[in-house]
Amino acid sequence: MEKERDSDTLKIIEKFEQMIQENKSFYLDLNELEEIIIYYFHEANYDMAEKAIDLANEIFPKSINISILSSEILLQKSKESEAFDLINDCLDLNSENYDLIFQKAKILNKLKKYSDSNNLLFELSDAKETIFLVDDLMLRNYMNLDQYTKSIKVAKKLIYQFPNDKKYMDKLISCYRLSKMESKAITFLNKFLAKYPYNQNAWFEIGKLYFDKKMIKESLASHEFSIICDETFSPSYVELGKIYEYKLDFNKAIYYYEILKSLDSVTSFSLYRLSVCYEKIGAYNESIKHLNEIISNDPLYEKAWISIAKHYLRENDHDKALENLNKALNIIANNY
Repeated sequence: MEKERDSDTLKIIEKFEQMIQENKSFYLDLNELEEIIIYYFHEANYDMAEKAIDLANEIFPKSINISILSSEILLQKSKESEAFDLINDCLDLNSENYDLIFQKAKILNKLKKYSDSNNLLFELSDAKETIFLVDDLMLRNYMNLDQYTKSIKVAKKLIYQFPNDKKYMDKLISCYRLSKMESKAITFLNKFLAKYPYNQNAWFEIGKLYFDKKMIKESLASHEFSIICDETFSPSYVELGKIYEYKLDFNKAIYYYEILKSLDSVTSFSLYRLSVCYEKIGAYNESIKHLNEIISNDPLYEKAWISIAKHYLRENDHDKALENLNKALNIIANNY
């Protein structure tokens, strides 16, 4: 069914482009023109999208959907004031239209008028079908206003609607942290996990919060539960590695960092921590091997160059130590 829809869209696009190239006239209905505009919008081909908008405005003047799509193009081109004026003009004729009110709130967000945006969103709070769009924008507005208590309330509502959405979980915990309410975050997550016991994102976040409070046993258990929920969930392997480093159990830390390699989820950070752990147990060849792997893939990772310099200093090769230290200093100088 999806392929058929794609095929139909491409036929409409072909028809439209033929019109433009040959300056011919073909009839396109409103739905087809909307499809064309959306297609070009997703392709970031705003010039062609605007040509389709011009044609749509000729055939179907004052179409609300076309006006909204036109405002989206203007937003992409950083013409927020023009988008605002366009939607305001439409609202003069359709003052209670849900989509126009929401679009105005969205534009106000882009104009950094967050309170004004939320004032409009309150008018839409009884819209059941797409209330999550309203809540999502309201959450962003509250966060931009640093109103974290209100942000938490909206984020909780969203996370119960979309329990597996990492984005909302991240925002919720960020709001708790920014408002210095980490203990309340732990209380919330425990209640949330009672309802969704297999949510790896929640176990991960509560594990980090426990670690910050030096509740190491609870933190370990939380990250282990996260991995039980999803054995490929790489962030918890990183955290387990960090916890065992904190406990000075470098062999156990190595075990978890090495798992990331088998999951193909290795990062410069995890490789660096792995090299540090190998150094701590005196496995210098393994340590330098991982440092070399970092700089071959991420040559701007200055910590790796510094560690390589230390490695050569340990071997009394002062020239190579200085050479690698200078590389690190050049990277630092260019970044600051």
